[in-house]
Amino acid sequence: MKSRFVRAVIETVQQDTRGAALGRLRSGLPPHLLRLLSRDVLGPVDPAATLDLDLAIELLLATDGVLCGGSGVVTARATAALASRVLSLSTGLVVPGDTVRTLQHLSAPFEQPFVGVELRFSARRTAEGFVLELALPGRPRAARWLCSAGLGYARAAAEFSGNSSSRLRLGTELIGDVARVLGRQNENAAAPVLLPHAAVSGRDERLHPSGQRRRSSATNIAAQVDQILNRTAHPMASARAREKQHPPSPTKAGSFRVSEPAPPPPGAGSGVRPAQAAPAARTRKSAS
Repeated sequence: MKSRFVRAVIETVQQDTRGAALGRLRSGLPPHLLRLLSRDVLGPVDPAATLDLDLAIELLLATDGVLCGGSGVVTARATAALASRVLSLSTGLVVPGDTVRTLQHLSAPFEQPFVGVELRFSARRTAEGFVLELALPGRPRAARWLCSAGLGYARAAAEFSGNSSSRLRLGTELIGDVARVLGRQNENAAAPVLLPHAAVSGRDERLHPSGQRRRSSATNIAAQVDQILNRTAHPMASARAREKQHPPSPTKAGSFRVSEPAPPPPGAGSGVRPAQAAPAARTRKSAS
């Protein structure tokens, strides 16, 4: 697994917890995972560096265990945030009113951090709604993390396609080494209200018939994910540099709060146009 992806997850969690996550991880992780985190994830590593897959999954599961008791909440929130960034940068991936097709377009971003391993990603419709199946064949322990990570991607796809939590109920289940995310429609819910991202995509679709609609290629999607992982590789280092000049004030618990850096201009350096109806940095809360 790419070290940059694990770093992106950790730094997303750090920002989401307003700087509290790293302190808790330093006191809660076992020594071998703490060394891995400090040296091979948050330390100065080559952009192409990778981690042993089993160790990376162990670290991600342990992070969730320390921060939320292993419920998967922390992982789902982090992966939902990462998937939302990808969808914000390319409206061609968002299909208005269709969570399944939007989710299918996220297969390349989900698979991109894995290097040289077999990964299954399948999203299909069911009578009740949809099912997303994820698996790293032969690694049943990884299915626990895939369940939570897949839930985050499903929430982002539902949100951007215009399906709110009142219209869609999400759940997970494990079957051997297969993680499943189940989406069930609420039959009593009102018609969906399209989000600004979806509305833009809808106008684009009317201008370009379905047969001529432009879609982001797999190469462009991979480039977007690389850009996002690169973008998250620097905020904490910048914050630490600023702290040397302006030390942060201690919190009640005695820990220091890490300031969140201002995000770079949308699509900077990537050649990818951001969504037109709303800034890329603004995302809605995930559907539950």
